Amino acid sequence: MIRVENLVKVFGEEPERALALMEQGRTKAEIREETGLTVGVNDVSFHVDRGEIFVIMGLSGSGKSTLLRCVNRLIEPLSGSVFLQTDEGEVDVTELDDERLRAVRRDSLSMVFQRFGLLPHRTVLDNVAFGQEIRRTNRRERRRLAEEMLGAVGLAGWEREIPAQLSGGMQQRVGLARALATQANVLLMDEPFSALDPLIKVNMQDELLRIQSELHRTILFITHDLDEALRLGNRIAIMDDGQIVQSGTPEEIIVNPKTEYVADFVEHADPTGVMTAKTVALPVQTRRFDAEDLGGGRQRYVRRGTEHLAYVLEDERFEALERDGQRVPTRPLAEALEDEAPTGSRDDAVLVAGPDATLKEVLQGRIHSHLPQVVVDGGGRLLGVISERELIHGILYKTANPDVEAAVASQAAQEATA
Repeated sequence: MIRVENLVKVFGEEPERALALMEQGRTKAEIREETGLTVGVNDVSFHVDRGEIFVIMGLSGSGKSTLLRCVNRLIEPLSGSVFLQTDEGEVDVTELDDERLRAVRRDSLSMVFQRFGLLPHRTVLDNVAFGQEIRRTNRRERRRLAEEMLGAVGLAGWEREIPAQLSGGMQQRVGLARALATQANVLLMDEPFSALDPLIKVNMQDELLRIQSELHRTILFITHDLDEALRLGNRIAIMDDGQIVQSGTPEEIIVNPKTEYVADFVEHADPTGVMTAKTVALPVQTRRFDAEDLGGGRQRYVRRGTEHLAYVLEDERFEALERDGQRVPTRPLAEALEDEAPTGSRDDAVLVAGPDATLKEVLQGRIHSHLPQVVVDGGGRLLGVISERELIHGILYKTANPDVEAAVASQAAQEATA
């Protein structure tokens, strides 16, 4: 939906002077000291898929807001390209003339600002309808769209008020409704919730996720808040000194920070909402388990130290957990979490989690059963076991179980030779 290639922005007179220094790998500080020029964006490339929330984050001065404004050319990039998929096909935004650029901004891009940007003399309804008014949509249709989007953000009944009569959170909802009412395929959101109180901020994040689940817009979201990025982003790009230093899923960022800068960002992050069961589960095909061949494609695995528990597999698919030789009933983790928490400790069922269950869900499952949870893929193949040890290690150290990579490599080798 959006494809950015080798984008560069330098502030100052004769910005081209910085290009050779950038190619030499000189830092932003070095270039500024030598030339007096400020590098805003340094050879940035990324793509945003249709229906994705792609979050760009970094500290103040890292270049994230400059990058966003280069996408719709509120700031003119020095070099590079921005490709945007529109209803008429893909266009290179950096090559558009003024008239065509205005049309793309009007029809395909919509922006939500940090400071709301509402027109103070207009009613809430007229603010939300403003984009369609610019398009010269007839009055009845733009009113219908505005009312629909106000309902979507929970502001039905506030149509006749003016912005000054609304709280900060409500004003931000109006700004979001205005962007949605344009029916643009792409939303550019520049730290839209950073000026809000913490509780209102969380509510607005919930609102955005709810609306996104219904409308599936493509969103490029800017923030300096890691928790917000982890909560909202399908993928995250972290910027430093005008460059993207790492990009990936929230779990990849948490588990495998590639630079000290990124590691500092994630050090105090809560991993439970983004790390998954498949990442921390301990495969049974490791030296920590003793295996017994039962014949007919069936095996029994016993973990050393907990010999009263045995995991029975048939053709690598989970069949049963045995405790002291007796089978324990199985139950899906998702189903157990729908129940009220039991008043006492229980171990009368083994919970079966999918690979993408979060550590928060696995942790909640411990309330329903103290037995280790088993993690299976869509075909029922046992991916691993999560005991208290694996759960605590994942939460405290934010690292993948080292035996997972070994098991995956072994499985790949077996498939290659099969």
